Formats: sequence, C-alpha cells, structure tokens
Amino acid sequence: MLPIVTDLVTIVRPLLVTGYGNAVTYGWGPDASRTTVEACVEPNGTGEATGGRDTVTVHIRVFLHPGTEVKATDRIEWNGRTYEIDGEPQRWPDPTGGGEHHVELTATYTAGG
Repeated sequence: MLPIVTDLVTIVRPLLVTGYGNAVTYGWGPDASRTTVEACVEPNGTGEATGGRDTVTVHIRVFLHPGTEVKATDRIEWNGRTYEIDGEPQRWPDPTGGGEHHVELTATYTAGG
C-alpha cells in the first residue's frame, strides 16, 4: 500500500519528432500526451545557486500505484509546476510475495538560470 495518497499528478509524455537530418527530438507541445493519476508527493529538498544567474531547484519524491506507466523521459506536472524526472522510475516488489508494490521516482523543478 502507498503512503497517504492525497495528490493528483499529471504524467506528460512527449511526442517523438523527426527533425533535420532525421534527428529525433522530444515534442512537448500541446500534442504531448497527459495522464492524470493518484500519487503521494513528498518534498525531497531544495537548492539555490546565486551569482550572475540565480537558480532555484525543488526536488520531490513521487509514489505511484503499482503498474503506473511512467518513463525517465516523461515529465510530472504538479502544483502548478513541471518537473523533470531524475533517472529511471523504480518499481518496488511487494514484500508479501509476487507483483509490484508501488512505483517511486524523484523529480526536479528548476527556476531561473
């Protein structure tokens, strides 16, 4: 069972777009697919870089129901911000035997810079 599920997040999956020279890039426009799912979102730290270009980063940890389709190349929309997924989402096994218990990932929002 997940921690307390009190949030809704939107998983944004980009379109693959073929550009000049057959280079494949991600298309984040209005045609990117969006799927809203239940989640538990926890703060996972913040950071700040000052100097010529001040930057603030916010990190979150997201717990999703087993079987939720999410990839490292997706983004997470939550609380009015768009977060980049950090690395591969982890699929945790059920400790009572068989199957998946939950999906867990970390994500980062960056402002400034």
